[in-house]
Amino acid sequence: SRSANVWRILCEIYVKLLIILIQHWIMLTGLWEIPQRSLTKGVQAIQEQASHLAACIAERRSLIKCLKQLAKLFASSTACRQNKRRKKPNNWMRLQQVREWRA
Repeated sequence: SRSANVWRILCEIYVKLLIILIQHWIMLTGLWEIPQRSLTKGVQAIQEQASHLAACIAERRSLIKCLKQLAKLFASSTACRQNKRRKKPNNWMRLQQVREWRA
Protein backbone atom coordinates (compact mmCIF):
# COMPACT_ATOMS: atom_id res chain seq x y z
CA SER A 1 0.00 0.00 0.00
CA ARG A 2 1.13 3.52 -0.67
CA SER A 3 -0.59 4.85 2.40
CA ALA A 4 1.06 5.32 5.76
CA ASN A 5 -2.32 5.04 7.50
CA VAL A 6 -2.43 1.71 9.33
CA TRP A 7 -6.25 1.45 9.16
CA ARG A 8 -6.27 2.01 5.42
CA ILE A 9 -3.66 -0.72 4.93
CA LEU A 10 -5.70 -3.08 7.11
CA CYS A 11 -8.87 -2.34 5.09
CA GLU A 12 -7.01 -3.01 1.84
CA ILE A 13 -5.80 -6.36 3.17
CA TYR A 14 -9.33 -7.33 4.24
CA VAL A 15 -10.76 -6.33 0.84
CA LYS A 16 -8.13 -8.41 -0.96
CA LEU A 17 -8.88 -11.40 1.27
CA LEU A 18 -12.60 -11.05 0.56
CA ILE A 19 -11.94 -10.89 -3.18
CA ILE A 20 -9.86 -14.06 -3.01
CA LEU A 21 -12.59 -15.77 -1.00
CA ILE A 22 -15.28 -14.78 -3.53
CA GLN A 23 -13.12 -15.89 -6.46
CA HIS A 24 -12.48 -19.22 -4.78
CA TRP A 25 -16.18 -19.73 -4.06
CA ILE A 26 -17.15 -18.93 -7.67
CA MET A 27 -14.52 -21.32 -8.99
CA LEU A 28 -15.67 -24.12 -6.66
CA THR A 29 -19.32 -23.73 -7.62
CA GLY A 30 -18.91 -23.14 -11.34
CA LEU A 31 -15.55 -24.38 -12.57
CA TRP A 32 -14.46 -27.22 -10.32
CA GLU A 33 -16.61 -29.90 -11.97
CA ILE A 34 -15.02 -29.39 -15.39
CA PRO A 35 -12.03 -31.77 -15.60
CA GLN A 36 -10.20 -29.86 -18.36
CA ARG A 37 -10.40 -26.57 -16.50
CA SER A 38 -7.63 -24.05 -16.17
CA LEU A 39 -7.81 -22.35 -12.80
CA THR A 40 -5.65 -19.47 -14.03
CA LYS A 41 -7.97 -18.83 -16.96
CA GLY A 42 -10.94 -19.14 -14.61
CA VAL A 43 -9.57 -16.43 -12.35
CA GLN A 44 -8.99 -14.23 -15.40
CA ALA A 45 -12.60 -14.75 -16.50
CA ILE A 46 -13.84 -13.83 -13.03
CA GLN A 47 -11.67 -10.71 -12.99
CA GLU A 48 -13.05 -9.68 -16.39
CA GLN A 49 -16.57 -9.92 -14.95
CA ALA A 50 -15.67 -8.22 -11.66
CA SER A 51 -17.33 -4.88 -12.47
CA HIS A 52 -20.52 -6.70 -13.50
CA LEU A 53 -20.43 -8.74 -10.28
CA ALA A 54 -19.91 -5.58 -8.23
CA ALA A 55 -22.88 -3.90 -9.94
CA CYS A 56 -25.11 -6.90 -9.20
CA ILE A 57 -24.11 -7.48 -5.60
CA ALA A 58 -26.77 -5.18 -4.14
CA GLU A 59 -29.71 -7.24 -5.40
CA ARG A 60 -29.95 -10.95 -4.75
CA ARG A 61 -31.79 -11.83 -7.99
CA SER A 62 -29.37 -9.96 -10.21
CA LEU A 63 -26.40 -11.51 -8.39
CA ILE A 64 -27.79 -15.01 -8.88
CA LYS A 65 -28.39 -14.25 -12.56
CA CYS A 66 -24.84 -12.93 -12.94
CA LEU A 67 -23.36 -16.00 -11.23
CA LYS A 68 -25.41 -18.32 -13.45
CA GLN A 69 -24.12 -16.49 -16.53
CA LEU A 70 -20.57 -16.88 -15.25
CA ALA A 71 -21.13 -20.60 -14.68
CA LYS A 72 -22.45 -20.92 -18.26
CA LEU A 73 -19.33 -19.12 -19.48
CA PHE A 74 -17.19 -21.67 -17.63
CA ALA A 75 -19.11 -24.66 -18.97
CA SER A 76 -19.70 -23.66 -22.57
CA SER A 77 -16.72 -21.68 -23.75
CA THR A 78 -13.15 -22.70 -24.28
CA ALA A 79 -11.99 -19.63 -22.41
CA CYS A 80 -11.32 -21.58 -19.20
CA ARG A 81 -10.10 -24.83 -20.69
CA GLN A 82 -6.54 -26.05 -20.72
CA ASN A 83 -4.74 -26.33 -24.00
CA LYS A 84 -4.23 -29.88 -25.26
CA ARG A 85 -0.63 -31.05 -25.29
CA ARG A 86 0.64 -34.17 -27.01
CA LYS A 87 4.18 -34.42 -25.62
CA LYS A 88 3.30 -33.67 -22.01
CA PRO A 89 -0.42 -34.37 -21.51
CA ASN A 90 -2.37 -32.60 -18.78
CA ASN A 91 -3.62 -34.63 -15.82
CA TRP A 92 -7.21 -34.60 -17.10
CA MET A 93 -5.99 -36.00 -20.43
CA ARG A 94 -4.17 -38.82 -18.64
CA LEU A 95 -7.21 -39.65 -16.54
CA GLN A 96 -9.36 -39.69 -19.66
CA GLN A 97 -6.94 -42.11 -21.32
CA VAL A 98 -7.10 -44.44 -18.30
CA ARG A 99 -10.91 -44.39 -18.44
CA GLU A 100 -10.84 -45.22 -22.14
CA TRP A 101 -8.41 -48.10 -21.57
CA ARG A 102 -10.63 -49.58 -18.86
CA ALA A 103 -13.78 -49.37 -20.97
